Amino acid sequence: MTVPADPRRSLFPNAVLGDGSLLVTLSARGEVEQLWWPHVDHDPHLGLLRLATVADGTLRFLDEAGDVPPGGAGPVRHTQTYEDAASILRTTVASGEAAVTVTDVVTVDAPVLVRHVTGLSTPLAVVVRPELAGQVQGGGGFLDPTTGALVFHRRDRVLALALDVPATGTLGERHNGDDLLRDLAEGRLRGSGVVHGEVDGALVADAAWPQVTVAVAVADTVAEAVDRAHAAVRGDRERQWRERREADAVARATVPLVVDGPLADLERRSQLVFALVSDKATGGVIAAPEQDPWFARSGGYGFVWARDLVYLLLAELSAGRDELAVPALQWLVRAQGADGLWLQRNWTDGSLAPSWGTQLDETGTVLFAYDQALRTLGLGGLHELVWPSVVRAADALVRVLDPATGLPAPSMDLWEERVGLHAYTAAATEAGLRAAADIARRAGQPGRAEGWDAAAGRVKAGIEAFLWSEEHGHYLRSIVLARGDTAGDPVPGCYGLLPAHAQHPVGSVDPIDATPDASLLGLTYPFATFAPDEPRMAATLEVLDARLRAADGGLGRYPGDDYRGGNPWVLTTLWLGLARRAPGAPVPADGLDYARRAATSTQLLPEQVDAATGRPAWIVPLTWSHAMYVLACRPDTPALAEHRRRVAAVLD
Repeated sequence: MTVPADPRRSLFPNAVLGDGSLLVTLSARGEVEQLWWPHVDHDPHLGLLRLATVADGTLRFLDEAGDVPPGGAGPVRHTQTYEDAASILRTTVASGEAAVTVTDVVTVDAPVLVRHVTGLSTPLAVVVRPELAGQVQGGGGFLDPTTGALVFHRRDRVLALALDVPATGTLGERHNGDDLLRDLAEGRLRGSGVVHGEVDGALVADAAWPQVTVAVAVADTVAEAVDRAHAAVRGDRERQWRERREADAVARATVPLVVDGPLADLERRSQLVFALVSDKATGGVIAAPEQDPWFARSGGYGFVWARDLVYLLLAELSAGRDELAVPALQWLVRAQGADGLWLQRNWTDGSLAPSWGTQLDETGTVLFAYDQALRTLGLGGLHELVWPSVVRAADALVRVLDPATGLPAPSMDLWEERVGLHAYTAAATEAGLRAAADIARRAGQPGRAEGWDAAAGRVKAGIEAFLWSEEHGHYLRSIVLARGDTAGDPVPGCYGLLPAHAQHPVGSVDPIDATPDASLLGLTYPFATFAPDEPRMAATLEVLDARLRAADGGLGRYPGDDYRGGNPWVLTTLWLGLARRAPGAPVPADGLDYARRAATSTQLLPEQVDAATGRPAWIVPLTWSHAMYVLACRPDTPALAEHRRRVAAVLD
């Protein structure tokens, strides 16, 4: 009897599947790592879901090292790709002449993951340890006597598994010492039963069927989950795949690209990623499928940041994806705080997510996006939708401008690491107030427009007066940077401009932070506070390129960055290319080839690129990386090009 020693792999996702309510992440070896439903950010339901073969007292998982039965020889090779232009995933596990292929798809008509396994020569087993709604305890499970489905339930969260071949199931209560894997390897299968508590279970095919279809269904009632799983395994596989292809064909851009070949393929995959991480019930789009739920190595990613959503919205506008852009706008309106500001991040339903500080750049960025959307979409009713939100947001930003500098009040920076008066935040605020003024003029509100324009002017003057450094030859990242101790300068009065927002204690401040930082790119793209060839901005771009460019061609965030290895980021590399591209120029931005090389085998873009190996690092896929890629594949929209041309000395 052989039981694998490592029942749970620790791999970052290499693939994502879903339907806007069900979101599934899979490793490069084909393990289902997590499954969320009924929203893409909640609830998570899996502790483990793996495929294995059982023969001669040995249990072998397909997603780990070992021979592939029968007669596999040599090291196991895992290869994984999506079908072209569709969210249909194929993972092949090969050893010698033996090969097993798993084709995964989420059906169009119900939240069901269907896994079709071919090339088998020994019985297939499906092992599951549910953690319904993220909870280990308090669950129940049983084998449905009518359909043979394996069912787990906890309150209104139900998960059901079914096979399309005769199978025997077994169940375990882990809190009572049951060892499911040992039972499987030794052939001890209950065939029926009911369990409760900390539960797990498996279905094992009764014979060595060469191909088996597995359905994993979720629902809020037992009956519906069982019906969905049973219908999926009885359904026509070719029809399921065809319907997915047809549904994904709709998720295509309508605006032509200025790239082709592999670069265009990655852009099309980006469009499918947008659909997968967009919550169809709310319009919220998460930064990435959650890969750090315990916040052990980060603050988590499975949430909606207004800022990230705006960059995605700009990408959707550039691609002509109105069906995603409009729900995103509606989400932004609903998620606005009572005081007119957007808080750091939210769940997809708009409720407040765990936070570590207000970031004022998000409010300015949303105002900027409102104007871009109104100019680009031209849809009736959008002005009425956003106008009340515009008024609250613009007035809120005016209230928090520092009288001494004209800059927005101290808040978290773009990277969510430090509090102070930041150049990026100021540029977003200036652009947001200008955008609000433009919307007001079109709405016949000249008084509001004049006031918001004047406030924007004060912010720009503050950037020029307080955030340019002759000594350093570039714009400063920040001034009056918060410290936890009392070793710096006295805390200025601007730290009292957000009294209703929870803040970390500030003991003193550093007067300037001259660190070259990729966030300074925001001064010219997309906000266009300054043209890229304006002398100070051009000098800043040169410093960023010289100081942040890595040996592999990528651009880091700032010198000394130690977050998750401090590697180059895909989005910053593309951002520099976008900043240097002339407004409206019908050419791709620099950085696309770098991004393509950094992608996974499934064309998903990571947050970072390992500086030593060139492989994807940390979060996969990062929605913001894909958004910047899409923006780099097309010229600016007419609205964005017009905005960028407003500043003097535009590059020709």
